[in-house]
Amino acid sequence: MKKTYNILLFMVLGIFVVFGACSSDASEEMPSAVSKFTTQYFPGLGVKSFQELKDGGCMVQLSGGPTITFDGDDMWKEIDGNGSVLPQVLMYDQLPTDLYEYLQATEQQSDVYEMKRDKHYYKLTMLDTVITYDRATGKITYPGAKDGKMSRRSD
Repeated sequence: MKKTYNILLFMVLGIFVVFGACSSDASEEMPSAVSKFTTQYFPGLGVKSFQELKDGGCMVQLSGGPTITFDGDDMWKEIDGNGSVLPQVLMYDQLPTDLYEYLQATEQQSDVYEMKRDKHYYKLTMLDTVITYDRATGKITYPGAKDGKMSRRSD
């Protein structure tokens, strides 16, 4: 009986050691602006991994959620839903007004799986198409549009 008790105690301690070693919170390594962004738009999702990038930015993988890449100023560059649609409030807050209004007008604000941006464009990946927004002109382009372009701004 005592031998069984000792084996059981040893196994329980082993489990605590294994789980203790795996429970290091990657969110503690993240810059505060990155942490605030992830908790604001993806509440309840823990941080699976955090990685600093050579360009000064970082990449965050949320548990059961998106992968987000940030630049050196802690601004998002890419948000990949990894097969899940992105929250509408994220798009409302983070996309240019013209682009979000276009999504609303075409009833696609619930269909965005990935968002990318740089100093020239925003690119939204949907299930079966890609929408690009030119930051300089406000033109929205997508496959199948007349002449490949649609503008929400009056020229």
